[in-house]
Amino acid sequence: MSEKRQANIVVKHIKSEYGANPEFLWPDRYPGYAAFRHDNNKKWFALVATISSKSLGLKDDKAIDVVNLKFDKNQTYDFAETSDHIFPAYHMNKNNWITIWLDGTLSDGLIFELIKKSYLLSAK
Repeated sequence: MSEKRQANIVVKHIKSEYGANPEFLWPDRYPGYAAFRHDNNKKWFALVATISSKSLGLKDDKAIDVVNLKFDKNQTYDFAETSDHIFPAYHMNKNNWITIWLDGTLSDGLIFELIKKSYLLSAK
């Protein structure tokens, strides 16, 4: 599965499951960064973005699609060690967020479960 395909699936899932539309907060500098928030408290629960693989500490330098999700406080590093496609968050608090590489390696179902967790954690 291509990265763009899985990123598109994730965006469609968030829109249909949570009724959240993407917000493009930095259209000039980061036109491909789509933030998703709760309607009631405006807290983010997901950020879909295209970033450099080097930003995640990978050796090559290519554009990859990712999703940042809220995660259990101070467990992100432990969780990130379970997969080479899950990282402490890119460009967010690494104690509270994870970054998932959307290249089709991880199942949509697993990613949907993690989105739900993020949604519930950020609803408070």
